Amino acid sequence: MIDQKYFDEYAYMKDRAYLDCSTMGMPPMRSLKAAREYLDDFAFSLGQMEHDNMQIRQLAKQRIGELIHADTEDIYFTMNTTQGNNLLTNGYPFAQGDEVIVGNGDFAAVWLPWAGKQKDGIRLIFVDNRNGIVSADDFIQKITDRTRVIAISLAQSSSGFLTDIEKLGQVCREKNIILSVDAIQALGRVPVDVEKMKIDVLASSSFKGMLGVMGAGFCYCRQDIMQKITPPVCSGNIKWDDMDFTPGFTQLPIPQFCDRAARMETGTGNNYGYRVMSESIGLLLEIGVESIADQIRDIERYYRQCLKDSKLDISMLGSEEEDTWSGSISFELPEEYKTELQTELGKAQIFAAVRSYFRVSLHYYNTKEQIDRVMEVLNRVLPRKK
Repeated sequence: MIDQKYFDEYAYMKDRAYLDCSTMGMPPMRSLKAAREYLDDFAFSLGQMEHDNMQIRQLAKQRIGELIHADTEDIYFTMNTTQGNNLLTNGYPFAQGDEVIVGNGDFAAVWLPWAGKQKDGIRLIFVDNRNGIVSADDFIQKITDRTRVIAISLAQSSSGFLTDIEKLGQVCREKNIILSVDAIQALGRVPVDVEKMKIDVLASSSFKGMLGVMGAGFCYCRQDIMQKITPPVCSGNIKWDDMDFTPGFTQLPIPQFCDRAARMETGTGNNYGYRVMSESIGLLLEIGVESIADQIRDIERYYRQCLKDSKLDISMLGSEEEDTWSGSISFELPEEYKTELQTELGKAQIFAAVRSYFRVSLHYYNTKEQIDRVMEVLNRVLPRKK
């Protein structure tokens, strides 16, 4: 049971029912406070507080490491998930004829980075999306002796389907295949353990289930893989002790990159975003991701049962098996109902995703009463089965 004080973190929402964290997560009150304090400190110190930014970064990495069960030395900051997803694509030494397996219904940021690699002789192998279901077995069946990478979302954006990454990771590790996971739709709502799941690369931004802000994310990369990656830029990520800057130099040694994640970090970073991300992750850890997942699962179970009992003429995406649920629930939405549904949701102060599908995406602060409000709108707008 989650303590009431954590629900009070969202008192600013008032009577609005926000069920769309798969699009944009809302920060808790403590993170809003931290954001204001950061900007106040920046302004009142005339920017001098930035000299202490390592404390912000170190605390954020420590909390990220605790969230995904990883060593902080294997975590580096990014602007977004896409930047992390491009890590292998642009820097790892692949050979002509190597194969990369992706899902053809996955979010574009997962497979698009690999499209350009086809010009270098990389072959893309596609796994079909079956009504929003992306199973580990489907990927495993596509593996050949040329498979080098499997790139996949932990939870699907459209259907919420949660792939058995632990099963997939075990096979990948046995066959020396790199498993690259886009975790933005799952982190903060689903327990993630990169060691247990045998994930080699994991990327996420903080502005969805992690309840942070846009422009602040991270990437985890297993140490032995990171050492083989050529960084896309060269600046503060080199071993400075190996460089000779004697006044009047006419040549320089070839820079050697730092070890582990430090080889990817250079230039200034979004310390404001890291501060907010850190505060929100701190709340998630305080509550416990397992408790959050249980709360979300309870509300999801209730919502799915309400949909069944309503007899609405809808076609669900994903699976009815609970171990595939991530807190995002979707059904196909015919074009003719979109405008009216969006209008009625707005009148009821309900926020959810109205696309080619209707998606409710939950976090710990959502309630069954909010689900009842959603059902009132759906029952008014959508047809029932004949």
